[in-house]
Amino acid sequence: MAFIITKYIHFLSILLLFSSGLLEYLLLKPILSRAKIKQLMRVDIVFGFSALVVLLSGLTMAIWLAKPLDYYLSNWIFHLKYSLFIIIGLISAYPTLFFFRNRTGDDTNIINLPRGLKTIVRLELAGILCLPLLAILMAGGFGVIQ
Repeated sequence: MAFIITKYIHFLSILLLFSSGLLEYLLLKPILSRAKIKQLMRVDIVFGFSALVVLLSGLTMAIWLAKPLDYYLSNWIFHLKYSLFIIIGLISAYPTLFFFRNRTGDDTNIINLPRGLKTIVRLELAGILCLPLLAILMAGGFGVIQ
């Protein structure tokens, strides 16, 4: 039963991760008010929290609840999947820092969106879309190093 609950939490948090990333992307405009940046900061907090739940529930399944840990450690797709997840986390730091630095001040202030920030959020979303495919391949037995 613990496996089913953990897997369900994992799936829900993946859905929340993607939807909050998509909402962040849709809210990004070339010129933002401070009020909009505060709203983006809240969405980004949900994004980060859901990423943490994805990570913790995934590690819980890999270490204790699913196949033996050796299966995952000897699977190059597992390593690719977690490397991609870490890369997504690292590049998501840039938008988070931008929102954090620009959240205070008068709500009517206008702030220009840094060049490339929207592209970074697109890359995050593309990476998140790749993660379930890698999980399906791994669960299907692909990537095992003999």
